[in-house]
Order: sequence, then C-alpha cells, then structure tokens
Amino acid sequence: MPTPPSLPDGRRHWSTEQVDPRHALAWWIDTVCDRFLELEIEAEASGGFRASLDQVELGTATANFIRAARQRVQRTPAKIARSDEPVFMLLQLRAGRMQLAQAGQQVRVEQGESVLINAAQPYALQCPVPTHALALRLPGTWLSRWLPDADRHALRLFKAGGWNGALNAALASLEPAACDQLALPKGVVADQLAALLTLAVGRDETFTPDYRLAEALGHTLKERLHETGLAPADVAVQHRISTRRLHYAFAAEKTTFATALLQARIERARELLSAPHLATLPVAEIAARCGFADASHFARRFRQSVGASPLAFRAAVLGRKH
Repeated sequence: MPTPPSLPDGRRHWSTEQVDPRHALAWWIDTVCDRFLELEIEAEASGGFRASLDQVELGTATANFIRAARQRVQRTPAKIARSDEPVFMLLQLRAGRMQLAQAGQQVRVEQGESVLINAAQPYALQCPVPTHALALRLPGTWLSRWLPDADRHALRLFKAGGWNGALNAALASLEPAACDQLALPKGVVADQLAALLTLAVGRDETFTPDYRLAEALGHTLKERLHETGLAPADVAVQHRISTRRLHYAFAAEKTTFATALLQARIERARELLSAPHLATLPVAEIAARCGFADASHFARRFRQSVGASPLAFRAAVLGRKH
C-alpha cells in the first residue's frame, strides 16, 4: 500500500472510509502492521470494520492517533522477531475501555488514563467497545536516556493526580492537526513528554541531588540563553551528563529546564531594558539577544512575567513617558 501524501499540517492519515467495506478489516491489519507496529488483530468484520490512523513525527518519537471499532490485538513473539529495535508505547485512552495483559499482569485502562507498554515483549489488548487512543511510540534506546530500566515499568498505569496528572494532561493536549503548530520544536516536545513520564514513574531512590550541578546548569543557561533553539540535550552534552540526570537536577530545585531557561531570558531582558545606554535599542533586538524567536512572543512572555510590556517597563525604569 503506498504511503498517502502528507497533509498540510504534516501528518499522515489512513482511514477505512477510503476502502471497500468488505475488505476494511484486512486493509486495517496491513496498514497498522506496516505503519504502526507488527500486530495480530481480530475483529468482527460483518457490516464493515471502521478505523483510522493519524501519524505525526515528534522528533525521535511518533504520535499515533487511533480510532477503531471493537478489536482484539496481540503482540506475538513472531511479530516481535520482525522488529529492528526495542520499542515502548505510551498509550493514552481517550474514549472507550481497554484490558491489557503482559508478563502475567493485567490492567484495565479507563478514559483519560495512560499506560506504558513494553512492545519488545508479548502482550494482549482487548477493546470490547470502540476506542479512541493516542499511542506514543518511544524507541527503547532513546527512552533509556530518561528511563534506563523502562522495562521494569511495563504496564505501569498512570491515573489522575500529581505527575501522573501532568503527564496525562500533556498527552491529552496533543491533537493531530495541531502538532504542526506547537510552540516548541517537535523533538523538544518529545523530550518534555519523556521527562514527564520519568517524573510520573517516580524518583530513582539511588539518585542524590547534586546542588553544585544545578548551580552549574543555571550558569550555563545564562551563558547560552541567546541561543533560540537551546534544548536540554545541548546542555547535557556540555556537562557530560545524561538528559535524564539534567531533568532530575532541575526537579531537585523544584523547577524544569524550560521554566529555568525562560526565567533566565526574562531576567536578561530586564537588565537590557534597564540600561540607559541601550535606551534606543529596538525591542526586537532585545528579544533576539535573549533567545526569543520573535518580538511578539517575547512581549507576551515578558508581560506575563513582569506585569508590563517591555516598552512600558523601560519607560518606568528610565523615568520616561511611554
């Protein structure tokens, strides 16, 4: 089956609506196995099976938005043997019910909850009613940067509350047509989701906060805040640590990489706007020096943080009328 052309928003879309209802189930099986994950699927074919798949690349990760009629899914040893590398699925149920079984464990997934699946091991999935779900495909080698022991957390169910709630809210905010309009690069969004997953799993008891590292990371943010695309991985490489350890260092300070970077950029902007010898420097130039991609985004973030526009703040500080 040829790959359909990408839609204007960057996603790929497959639907049984475009095929003969008599062959819809067979077409769906071929499509899912080819584009999503090697699976065995059983479903009631009489009357026409209905399903759709929207796929969006998020850097190394892949977001799969799936709607399907009742079905039974299995990840068998034979299917796993055809895979090139270990892979995990962070599955969020948006509508319907699911029952998952893997390695002698069973979990029931309700609407709004998410579960981590080790797709390198056999599992069975029962969907007794039509379902709508997001399946975030996470390559094992990439995920190990945050969760070196991710396989220990297979069938971990994330419900409401705490970091679980934050993870579920972030997943729920992803929509197929909106992934091309995210405020951050898609790869950075995937990194943030992996960080939230790690926080939801829980702190590694062997981890000890390194406050000297946190201080050093803070200095690096101040030194590199002018870099518009500065990402956690960039800073981690500079300090010769894993991205996971970087996120833990910020979490120990009760903040995140993104929050700390924004605070550093706003503080630098305050300094530039308060300097008399820079009184005629355009706001757009100040935004660029502080790592903001455009002046309007800078102005919005500055107002949210300081309570005044950049020009109003400068006028107040320098004693001039706005």
